[in-house]
Amino acid sequence: MWLSLKGLLAQLNIFNASLGDVLFETPPVKGRSAHSYFQWRVKKGLDNSSLFITLKVRADAGYGLAGATTDYLSFDLATAEQIRADLDRCISEYRQLARAGMLPAAGRRDRW
Repeated sequence: MWLSLKGLLAQLNIFNASLGDVLFETPPVKGRSAHSYFQWRVKKGLDNSSLFITLKVRADAGYGLAGATTDYLSFDLATAEQIRADLDRCISEYRQLARAGMLPAAGRRDRW
């Protein structure tokens, strides 16, 4: 049952990326509020043949009209530079996994 459901969900890119396994993650970076954070991750798709660089966020605040929210995180310069370094590390991990035989090759764009 799970395998057939997993196969069906893997066909939809939003679930393929969301429900896949985390292969690598950077340490969470705190935002300005006590509860907020930001974290880069490399995930394997639910289909076991896709890789994604994802962002895990709990925002400082969220604003929006008619239920459509936009979340915001604010960082100082040192934290922003660490975020850039973390993203660079995730890109490097992605490329290493792709070279090791994980698909897709670097540069493939998956559509939501």
